[in-house]
Amino acid sequence: MVFFLTRFLRISVTAFLFCLTPGFFAVTAGAETLDLTNVGIVGVRDGSLPAKAAEILTDEIAKRTGIRVPALRGGPELGTPTIVIQTLAQFKQGQLPGGLTRPRVADSYAIWVEESRTAPTVNLLGYDDRATLYAAGRLLRLMSMTKGKLELPADVRLSSAPDVAIRGHQLGYRERANSYDGWDQKQFEQYIRDQIVFGANAIELIPPATPDQPRGPLMPLPPWEMNQKLSALIGAYGLDVWMWVPVGVDVSRPQQAVEELDRWRAMFQSCSHIDQVFVPGGDPGDTPPEVLLPWLSRMAAALHETHPDAGVWVSNQGFTPEQNNFFFGYLRTHEPDWLEGVVFGPWAKHSLAEARARTPRRFRIRRYPDICHTLRCQYPVPDWDPAFCQALGREPYNPRPRAMAHIHNSMAALADGFVTYSDGIPDDVNKVIWSAGGWDMQQSVEDILIEYGRYFIGDEQGEAVAQGLLALEDNWRGPLSSNERIEKTLADWREIERQLPEAAQTNWRLQLPLLRANYDAYLKQRLIRHTQIEQEAKTRLREAANIGVKAAVAQSRQVLAEVDKDDTAQDLRMRLVVLGELLFNNISLQLDTPRYGASNPERGAVLDFLDFELNDRPWLEAQFAEILELDSEQERLRRIRRILDWEDPGPGGYYDDLGHVGRQPHLLPVMRKNSWNADPGFVSTPQSEFGNRVNRDLLKLNDGKLSWSNQAETLFGTPLRMRYTDLDPEATYRLRVTYAGRFHATMRLLADQRYEVHGPLPQPSHPWPVEFDVPRSATADGVLDLQWELLQQRGCQVAEVWLIRQP
Repeated sequence: MVFFLTRFLRISVTAFLFCLTPGFFAVTAGAETLDLTNVGIVGVRDGSLPAKAAEILTDEIAKRTGIRVPALRGGPELGTPTIVIQTLAQFKQGQLPGGLTRPRVADSYAIWVEESRTAPTVNLLGYDDRATLYAAGRLLRLMSMTKGKLELPADVRLSSAPDVAIRGHQLGYRERANSYDGWDQKQFEQYIRDQIVFGANAIELIPPATPDQPRGPLMPLPPWEMNQKLSALIGAYGLDVWMWVPVGVDVSRPQQAVEELDRWRAMFQSCSHIDQVFVPGGDPGDTPPEVLLPWLSRMAAALHETHPDAGVWVSNQGFTPEQNNFFFGYLRTHEPDWLEGVVFGPWAKHSLAEARARTPRRFRIRRYPDICHTLRCQYPVPDWDPAFCQALGREPYNPRPRAMAHIHNSMAALADGFVTYSDGIPDDVNKVIWSAGGWDMQQSVEDILIEYGRYFIGDEQGEAVAQGLLALEDNWRGPLSSNERIEKTLADWREIERQLPEAAQTNWRLQLPLLRANYDAYLKQRLIRHTQIEQEAKTRLREAANIGVKAAVAQSRQVLAEVDKDDTAQDLRMRLVVLGELLFNNISLQLDTPRYGASNPERGAVLDFLDFELNDRPWLEAQFAEILELDSEQERLRRIRRILDWEDPGPGGYYDDLGHVGRQPHLLPVMRKNSWNADPGFVSTPQSEFGNRVNRDLLKLNDGKLSWSNQAETLFGTPLRMRYTDLDPEATYRLRVTYAGRFHATMRLLADQRYEVHGPLPQPSHPWPVEFDVPRSATADGVLDLQWELLQQRGCQVAEVWLIRQP
């Protein structure tokens, strides 16, 4: 929350002040600015957090302006503008200037400018030592910093306090990460400073279980050693050090329980700073709560041997409803004093509101939002085009500022804060949205992004960067092939690149949106071309009855092979390759597996997918191989017709390609945006799922139909529903369904919630449509409701549905 008073000065008053303090004030379009080019910093003690605040100011100003702000050891110098950093305990004046609220809670601060006849003073007043870091960070966001010039609005007067207590991000130094594993300590320190500037107060590490954990090929230090250094580094900035510590063995066995305890005790002893330890109940881990919770009491005792004030947190990720009953019952009955709080994370089979309602109030709740993944995750991109799903995968550069602000703000009151789940820098914008939103939920997304752009990319480009990032989010809305925003987004980012040619070579925060804007445009052009190729190939197939199946297949294959030599958007492809190399060299981002060492193609390796087909060629080729093996020309023709008429439900019928944006009109609820606003995690509403179409080991597309890769999906026992209206009450209907998806669910299907269309049916091992009669009484009123109910596995998944009117 921020309290900001702005003094609107008349030009005459401004001019008077300008005369009083020549050289320090300037008037720009009626607004008064303060020239801080020669500013100095006073009021810091070596080794203190205020000294860290001064260091951050000095270093970050120097990077952007070339001006090195000196420390004035002897106090303010006559005629020199000063920045005074102090805490409430040091503040001697007692009263703050009129209208300012005295800092009252942890991390809160006040900033104001005092004018005098000799030189102005910028005051940074923190509630405590750590609060001075956030005051310094806010000052950096308020200042205008260009080469050789440092300015601040002279009417700055604000008090600010965070809206939520826990504001953190996970920075896991592990091989799975798409960038962190290539960082040295200096890069981590810079990134931690960047998080402080926007209000973060916690960093979560992923420590190795043993000192001998292998060092990854990109790691500058072994994991054990780096974890020790990061613990000390984070602690030196006064931030809370969290440790993510999964249980990796069966602790119901006494010997394994002791060994696991000893492993983590050694890790705790090796770290100089640990404030909180988070043990996930699942993802990974499958220890039942009746075993896990008693064991955690022993782990807490081991932790407190060296870190007596550290807290222990636990999540119920992956727990079954029965296990959740035990978990929440244990908390109510035992109220364990070793437990600090409960973490709400991915694969918790209930809402955050339910978690708060069932958790005793003495325990805090921390959110663990997945901000780095786009699909098969906690907060997937709603109705994402399958071409994006295939090419960009789970961890692309994914600025989702409006979505992230909504997810944070709409549920913030239910928890004490958050530490986000992150596996690298592609979610950099999302981190800032969460940090800034955790500090002040009233600050608009646009204002946060303008500050992000001004601070990280270019002082004069703040507005353009903000609009460019919002445009990248909009690029992912609706069908890709008809998205007219794609080209404008690319043009806008190219203009920013033109204005900042040096930054385009060195600044990874500019290179990332350039990568995405180019990739989106590249993908759209290839999708349109590959769709045209498939349509032309099918046109050749339609001649099979005239020229014979073998000849038609040969011609169709010849057309499909044009994908292999497709040079659509080669200029964009070349630019993507160059940006990939720059990003690896600048920030260790691993955008492909063979050259840059991504741990697997799903870990942000978007360059691995530049040349893959975006049409059904693999499935068509597999069908052709089967058809040509048939002895009967009549049977071969029948199979060709099935390919050509695949989506045709016949007169009076309907076809839905479930999970494909714009092609599932009968999926409920119809108002998809409204349902997402209420349930962005799709706990109780349907989402579009995209299975992995690529064989990760071979980097080769599977030969399944593209429509089988995407499904409509519901989770945790929520039924999947469709509705048809305006049916012929006198007609008989038949249902054709393709079951596919990674859950391999067993479901049953009801019509109108009364008539069983089919009983318990496991998903076939190989997807293929199956057909069922629809009871005549279910359509007699002209309306048909279908409801799939989950019997086994994580959730319902359905790929295709035809409702066929019988002759």
